[in-house]
Amino acid sequence: MKVIFLAYRDWSLKVFPSVKKHPKVSEIVLCTTHEELLNLKLENYDLIVSCGWSEELGKDVTKRILAIGVHCAELDRYSYGTPIQLQIIDGITRSKHRIFNFTFDENSARAHTHNTSFSHEVDLDLSGNMEDILEQMTTTSKVLFNRYLDDYPNIVWKEWEVEELVREKRKPEDSCLTKDTLLKMSTEQLYNFFRCLEDPYHNGYIEDEVGRLYIKKVEFKKK
Repeated sequence: MKVIFLAYRDWSLKVFPSVKKHPKVSEIVLCTTHEELLNLKLENYDLIVSCGWSEELGKDVTKRILAIGVHCAELDRYSYGTPIQLQIIDGITRSKHRIFNFTFDENSARAHTHNTSFSHEVDLDLSGNMEDILEQMTTTSKVLFNRYLDDYPNIVWKEWEVEELVREKRKPEDSCLTKDTLLKMSTEQLYNFFRCLEDPYHNGYIEDEVGRLYIKKVEFKKK
């Protein structure tokens, strides 16, 4: 198979060597920007493997070549962006890491989310600091992509259970916590808020008339 691998985040770039050495992969090219992808002749490749890629591939790409990715949430409500942060803030500690199939349906309200079907899944632990979670995602991504390539072309796709509830993608300004909001939160809620925004994300901060206090790393002990 001739594969295009999309990645730019540190944790996802570590997945590339694992896919590269898979026995079914005869040729592979790494793209770290969307422009690099668009400069390729897609007809010369069999598969796009997307890992931690936040930019939309677009229907011009997904209609021309099979494309898969990994998504770190079990519930459909987290299909719209920043799934790790939203799940942690919502108190979720156990989730799923799944391979999904990029599809595009102009008549679907969910076309932009792509998470309409999945093939392989493993458990994902959302406890600990962000470095722990991202290290785990490197490992689970390797497992998922290798299982997919092992099974290809006999892939069984399962439908993603659709929810009406939508958790909107977080924005950088959502990293701000006012003093009033802070006083209404428990220590565990504060821990979840700040740990999901540890590096490499926009760190959480508290702001007042004097300035901003950034919280880069947190630790929590339950009573």
